[in-house]
Amino acid sequence: MAAPDRTYYTVLGVSRSATAKEIKDGYRKAARSAHPDQGGTAELFHDVAVAYEMLSDPERRRRYDRTLGIEDPLPGARPASGPKRRPQATAAEAYSQPPRYEPAYDAGRQAPPIPLAIAQQQVHGTARQPGALARLKPGATARHDGERATARLLEASLLPGFPAARLVNGLAFGSGADVGHALLAGYRIAVIDSLLAPPGNYSWDGHRLRHRGRHAGDVRITETVRQVQDLFPECNVRGWLVLHGRQNNPFEPIVDYPPSLDRSALVSVHVANAGTLLREVRRFLSEGPQPNTVQVPVLARLLHAAGR
Repeated sequence: MAAPDRTYYTVLGVSRSATAKEIKDGYRKAARSAHPDQGGTAELFHDVAVAYEMLSDPERRRRYDRTLGIEDPLPGARPASGPKRRPQATAAEAYSQPPRYEPAYDAGRQAPPIPLAIAQQQVHGTARQPGALARLKPGATARHDGERATARLLEASLLPGFPAARLVNGLAFGSGADVGHALLAGYRIAVIDSLLAPPGNYSWDGHRLRHRGRHAGDVRITETVRQVQDLFPECNVRGWLVLHGRQNNPFEPIVDYPPSLDRSALVSVHVANAGTLLREVRRFLSEGPQPNTVQVPVLARLLHAAGR
């Protein structure tokens, strides 16, 4: 079968026999040049992210190689033996498996950047308590109370069934991006900000949040997601703003989207209630490559941003 000229390998600028390290290095280089802020486009950057997710997962890469007519095993891989693995055993199911650490905590190897005891913890940091002056800013209290509600929600309803997920609360990056929460699993990071929201319907068009038709405050998470993506080019970063109602109903308030909004865009930000947040974030993290992997260097940098 003739292979197409443009493949995931050419998107990353690597050969079809590339090692895992060469694929990661190719992704980092391609992501930098494809980013819209560096003269690229959102479409090209999305292609780079998709290519990396496909080629960084060995099983996905094998299936993709077959579509190109490549039947040889991956570099360094052993030929498969014994009964075939069930096709259902995909990365989407791997999120419920015990975590594996990259790099591994093996004796004799160079020590990872944080101790194993810290890497094993699923929750790090707490919501930042605003100071006296910060409390005077509009929405400061609603944000802090919302962050506390989000931390409780994720700890109770997402982390217990997702052993490799790591939640880091209260982050501040040198670029000026403040993040309420970052959820890391595999090669994906979910950036989450929160608000305690008054009742009523909300609408989100990808740029502006409205409440009952009126502008509902300055939402800066879109720019924050861009900055975090720049800081972690090896990861796929998406953002959420979660609105917590005051009646403890996870599906209130209701958030409407215009039909024209592309919710799959690369640097997309989703506004959601608590119930929708859990569903969308779990899907985003679990469908990424190797979701049961804890990327220790990435976790270490997130912990540094949280002052840990």
